Amino acid sequence: MSLPTIAVTMGDPAGIGPEIVARALGEREVRACCNPVVAGDPRIMARAVELVKSPLRVRTVQAARGAGADPSTLDVLTAGEVDPATLTPGKLDARWGVAEAQCVQQAVAVAQAGEVQGIVSAPLNKETFHMAGYTATDDMTYFQECFGAGDAYQVGEVAGLWTTPVTFHVPFRQIPDLITQEAVLHKIRTLHRVMSAAQVSPLKIGVAALNVHAGEGGMFGREEIEVIRPAIQAAQAEGLDVTGPVPADSFFPMALRGDFRGMVFMYHDQANIGRKILGRDQPGVSLFLGMPVPVATVPHGTAYDIAWKGVANHGMIVRAITMTAALATSG
Repeated sequence: MSLPTIAVTMGDPAGIGPEIVARALGEREVRACCNPVVAGDPRIMARAVELVKSPLRVRTVQAARGAGADPSTLDVLTAGEVDPATLTPGKLDARWGVAEAQCVQQAVAVAQAGEVQGIVSAPLNKETFHMAGYTATDDMTYFQECFGAGDAYQVGEVAGLWTTPVTFHVPFRQIPDLITQEAVLHKIRTLHRVMSAAQVSPLKIGVAALNVHAGEGGMFGREEIEVIRPAIQAAQAEGLDVTGPVPADSFFPMALRGDFRGMVFMYHDQANIGRKILGRDQPGVSLFLGMPVPVATVPHGTAYDIAWKGVANHGMIVRAITMTAALATSG
């Protein structure tokens, strides 16, 4: 079977995106699973290749179809051009927001044309993105906006655990109002579907509580009683193996001892604190699914504090590429 072609965006040019992409595309496991092509500025990518001392030769291509097959080259579809002489690593600038958005647009365009079967996004800086005038709240929302189709949702994987949040990038004060029985049940169902496609076994899902001590019988909030537990019971009635609500401070320890492999969280940081700790030793990935092709990114940001110093770890973007290729191949 032929390898899928995967578009990899350059990300924020002032962040660690270019250098981790340059390192990742030199890895054998990446080349063994797909033909990668970068959507980005060839000059910036050439500078990143030089920084990390990669043997890859940067080559500009006009189309994604047929690109990425030569393991000695880093093929680039031109997008998000930035004059390297004006690039200031680690500094906020609206130009970087324009560049990263244009890279996403290029990746989506070649996906819509059928030239690539999946997309991996290097970190996008939301502040520069919004400085540039884009109004999407986050990268997943912007991908869905660019595709103009699908009902996107996030699933993460790290250390063999599969995670999804009921709410995503929203103000903390809004979270309780967004947690409804329908929303929790929907996330249980979608996580079950993704884990089934990935052939995860045993396929058991835990659902986190919202309030401290899972509400302590209503003493600290009634969301567990009135919203979360009824959603779990509805999923169980459909034949899904689901447990909860589990107090958030016990959730990861229970998952790591094997009580469940899938984890439904109530909000973003409830999931990502544990994911990032685990991901330091075991690379994780964030998947944006429900769109025409699978999209993946890394569960870390642009890391301005270490950008363009040649020290950024590329393990997570390697994992994102290999998982995207697997999803693209599985259909």
